[in-house]
Amino acid sequence: MAVRKVGTCEIIRELGRGGMGVVYEADQPMLGRRVAVKELPAENARNKEFVERFKREGRVYAQLQHQAIVAVHDLMEKNDAFYLVTEFVDGADLSKLLQQGALPPICVAIVGARVADALDHVHFHKMLHRDIKPANIMVSRYGEVKLMDFGIAKDQTADDLTREGLLVGSPSYLAPEVLSGERNDPQSDVWALGVTLYEMLTGQRPFTGRDQGSLFLAIRKGRFPPLRAIGPEVPRRLAKAVERCLRVKPKDRWRTAADLAAELEICAGKFLEGFHPQARLLALMSARGYPLPEDNRTAIDAGDLIITTDEDSGSVVKPPRRWARATATVLAVAAACAAGAAYYLHLHF
Repeated sequence: MAVRKVGTCEIIRELGRGGMGVVYEADQPMLGRRVAVKELPAENARNKEFVERFKREGRVYAQLQHQAIVAVHDLMEKNDAFYLVTEFVDGADLSKLLQQGALPPICVAIVGARVADALDHVHFHKMLHRDIKPANIMVSRYGEVKLMDFGIAKDQTADDLTREGLLVGSPSYLAPEVLSGERNDPQSDVWALGVTLYEMLTGQRPFTGRDQGSLFLAIRKGRFPPLRAIGPEVPRRLAKAVERCLRVKPKDRWRTAADLAAELEICAGKFLEGFHPQARLLALMSARGYPLPEDNRTAIDAGDLIITTDEDSGSVVKPPRRWARATATVLAVAAACAAGAAYYLHLHF
């Protein structure tokens, strides 16, 4: 590892590499916190467009103060390389969680509502994310949802760095109007979030093709299997909310990301029945192999989540006590009914 220290940040380990550089986990001893450090290496720093994109990402993060958007702490230059210091999210992105299959509808509704609300915040600031996909959404081991990677975000009031005719974003998540060369708008982000939600609910993307040409044709035509044909257990209202994101004409989709967030909140509320949404995400993380931190045991109402420790498997999430009580009540009523029926039959036959 070439980099050992950046400013007050002491590098701990490499987290991943991408087209724009390397991301590290680091420690800030004076502040007693972990951070993420994204490096634009010197070889890329010689490219003016790369540098401007990197700086723009830092400026975008700095303007967007939202609990579901990764916070930025610093942007610096050292030895001809650039570094972006951000909040460290201890968890996994949705693409990793999806490796074990589709997610429970309740978790999809909760995550979707938070991301849609974050997108509404982005759009309010006259910006577009332009790269909504599972890999850019994280769920932490504390039950938080974080939208990240604003490397190709666009200020709608400023000139675009992208060369004319060049598509920006991940192909499977590009809206029809983007493929047609029309101007991006907030509904394009809503479309990409719809593709992501569909994938979360079914474990597969709505639009596929043998090659990029057939993929783009399917997107332009709006051809995708009905969500409930693949995931019949998905509630109708949630399925309709997601499919509305995927309408070919932008005007037929949700008018704003805020409208989508409100609908997903309603869908989530139907599942929660008073339980804390964070508890459901904690249960998801634990079930998919991400042990919960010790200090998180007191982060939520103990009635929402019961955590026991097993010597072999570590932290195990059990159903909420209220669900257990409800189940016991149902069983008791069923037993009483059965006993009554037996007594009636005994008297009359």
